[in-house]
Amino acid sequence: MEIFRLPMREVAARVLMDSGESLEGVLYVVAEGPDGHPGRLVDRLNDPTEEFVPMSWKGDSVLINKSGMLTVRLKESGFDEVPDAGEQPEHTVPVRVTLAGGHGLLGRFFVSMPPERARVLDYLNAAPRFVPLLGEQNVTLVQRRYIHNVRTLADE
Repeated sequence: MEIFRLPMREVAARVLMDSGESLEGVLYVVAEGPDGHPGRLVDRLNDPTEEFVPMSWKGDSVLINKSGMLTVRLKESGFDEVPDAGEQPEHTVPVRVTLAGGHGLLGRFFVSMPPERARVLDYLNAAPRFVPLLGEQNVTLVQRRYIHNVRTLADE
């Protein structure tokens, strides 16, 4: 029924699967969230009521199981996925993340936690399924279950 369909927004992304396959295409999020702001992919990926997300890939529509996604690198900058990170750079921590299969990522976690719990350890233990890793030019959403280790780096 068309009346129950929500307007969707396309988000260009590259998805790295646990099989090693890399899918480059478009994921879909609601055009407007309940707060009136544009829907965010990180919210959809962290939604516990959905196990599959739709993706347009190689001209076909497929359903991707979120449990097999290692990372989702946003093709556009993606900084709108982490609303306060740009305004509060003091809450970002430079890290090197090693994933299953030996994949390595450099970036910054936006650790906006109460002062008594502002360590990367506290952040990761309290974080939802996918956490944003801020890069120089873009954002990568990393599934926590595939993180093997995280090394905090000296602030450049």
